[in-house]
Amino acid sequence: MRVVLACHRYHPVPGGSERIAQLLAEAATRAGHTATVVTQSEPGVPDREEFHGVKVRRLRMRHVGGVRVPVDYHRTLREIGGDVFHLHGNRIWCADFYLPLAGLYPWAQLGTGHGFYQYAIGRRAWDRWYFERYFPRVLRNLDVYVCDTEHERRQLRSWGVPEGKLLRIPLGAVTDEFARSPIPVDEVRSSWGFRAPHVAVYVGGFFENKRVDRLIEAVARTAGRWALVAIGRDLADSPYRREVCEALARQRGVELLSTGPLPRDATVAAMLAADAVVSASEYEGFGVTLAESLAAGRPFVAWPTGAAPEMAATGGGLLADSIEAFAAALERLEDATTRRSIGARGRAASADWSESAMARRYLELYERLAGARPRPSA
Repeated sequence: MRVVLACHRYHPVPGGSERIAQLLAEAATRAGHTATVVTQSEPGVPDREEFHGVKVRRLRMRHVGGVRVPVDYHRTLREIGGDVFHLHGNRIWCADFYLPLAGLYPWAQLGTGHGFYQYAIGRRAWDRWYFERYFPRVLRNLDVYVCDTEHERRQLRSWGVPEGKLLRIPLGAVTDEFARSPIPVDEVRSSWGFRAPHVAVYVGGFFENKRVDRLIEAVARTAGRWALVAIGRDLADSPYRREVCEALARQRGVELLSTGPLPRDATVAAMLAADAVVSASEYEGFGVTLAESLAAGRPFVAWPTGAAPEMAATGGGLLADSIEAFAAALERLEDATTRRSIGARGRAASADWSESAMARRYLELYERLAGARPRPSA
């Protein structure tokens, strides 16, 4: 089977959809299929290469009126050919320059948008038109649209996308990373230097949708029984950027350690050293950190966004939709027996929320779609 994936950027560029496209492409090659990724060119990276068995074609971008236009996009796709085409993203060049013409291609086609950030955060009239009216029309050309979460599926149905076009495949965590801590847990906790007996760990960033301020307010209501470690990148123009959150923590008397981005082994070790993994995001396309908390056997407390409600249903975490409810959930987790019980249920469920399970489900879908598509006559 020949699989073609289009993603707006690809390795070595980090990012969520980039990581998913790479994982699926490499899984396809390991299963004996051929995989080609079409993406945009990057400085210092070849326009054509083979990386981990995957053929990568990078296109130059022409900037027209502030819009990135991919050069020779459709010519490249026709030249490659394939049995299955998998489009990643929405409101980005690889989707916007493909979807209107998708009906011209004979291959099986599926899309994964990975959520609707532009619609949820800072929505403008253009965003409403795009997602509520235009997007459902052009999706008709695809065989299947894959949703990361049940929330995403409900959103698409509300815009008029037929249920028969929609399929949910959750994203997942690299579960093997959490089998044991790469750094001794006692050493990690000692390095934090907190007076509080309990520590909540947040992994994400100080972005507009992440609402680290809500975590600080919830921890403040525990009256010094909890401290907070915040791991992730700062965003200078966010109303909840690092300096704002640090000032709020000082004002509320919260022990906050904001580390910035950490190496992967240090991040894994921090999560394994946590009493709880926390997220108070206003919007999440999925929330892979919560899937990682399941693998780590650490209970989570999260706002009911992204896949948090689905993962909480496994028994591996708690939901809270207010500062007060969040603080109450943390208070509940002060009991060690409760933490162990919730963490054990999460770990037992983690195989269903793993990257390997996600890849298997996608490969099964590729094969089903390719098998259902009529073969061209000789």
